Amino acid sequence: MLSWVLMVLVLLGITVPSEVVSQYPTLVPALIGAIGVTTGLLSALFELLWLPRFVRRLTSAQALAFWTATYVAIALGVTALAVMLGTSLASQRPTQVLSVPTFKELFATGMFWRPVIGLVVTSFIVNLGRQVRLALGPGMMMALLFGRFRRPVDEERVFMFVDLTGSTGLAQRLGSAGFNDFKNDFFYDVGQAALETGGRIYQYVGDQVVVTWPVRKGRARGNALDAFYAIEASVRASAPRYERRYGAEASFKAGVHAGPVVTAEVGYLKKDIVHSGDTVNVAARIEAMCHSYGARLLASEAALGFLDVPQGATVEDVGEVALRGREGKVRLFRLVLAASNSAPTRM
Repeated sequence: MLSWVLMVLVLLGITVPSEVVSQYPTLVPALIGAIGVTTGLLSALFELLWLPRFVRRLTSAQALAFWTATYVAIALGVTALAVMLGTSLASQRPTQVLSVPTFKELFATGMFWRPVIGLVVTSFIVNLGRQVRLALGPGMMMALLFGRFRRPVDEERVFMFVDLTGSTGLAQRLGSAGFNDFKNDFFYDVGQAALETGGRIYQYVGDQVVVTWPVRKGRARGNALDAFYAIEASVRASAPRYERRYGAEASFKAGVHAGPVVTAEVGYLKKDIVHSGDTVNVAARIEAMCHSYGARLLASEAALGFLDVPQGATVEDVGEVALRGREGKVRLFRLVLAASNSAPTRM
């Protein structure tokens, strides 16, 4: 939103006639500020709330063209509004704005077109960065650019493996293309919940999503347990859409574990930032145990040591469990939401 406000204020400052500003030295800046903030707020809402599901169905090139054109169109609209505002304050009739000499001169010189061309180029670059960011995930572009994990880094992280249930039957009924659309809708719900709780999507594996959080964010901005219930709330709210498009509901289960990992940048032709270590493997094994214990959410003792249990959820100790392919046992807990009709709040 801040970038929108700054862009609008610059355009307004360029396009409002100087004689109008000198005639109304207090009123004009106040109106410019009000228009800038209002436009910035509406644009942010337009971008974050009203169009994300539409835009995410576009290719990266289509999304880049769409957002660039949208930014330019809004900026041009604000420019016209600014000139009409200026002519109104100068006792000109807004309906006759095109006959005002200042407005004609504005379009006849580079005063108008140079900022517009600059806006197109800037908007293209900003939105190209947005598409790269979406491809890599929040925070990953800067980490790769500045080589944050060029050398391996020891971290403490929380991992949640989220798995669609009944995916085999869905794939058979919907077909490959239909099931792919179903997964993408579900992945979108998971991604939004991860973002809201300070996490990021680590990777997609078939019909499974892996989400991770730094342990230091576990209590500061939410955690994997909150994210699970946020996903549940989002899926529940989207139930009519799932039913309308696919004739099915999205159900899932998850396993959560926390511990040390090594984070490092790998690859040359295709770079990525990967987490390796026993913690990731254990989290995957825990998710695989959900069916055995009739659980939708299983968490290890280590994970619960880092994370706050959301209010309204009960914790049931299922004991120490041997995990496939791993020596030693892990103590697991099943989390159950008491009031299934609402997402819990944090303690």
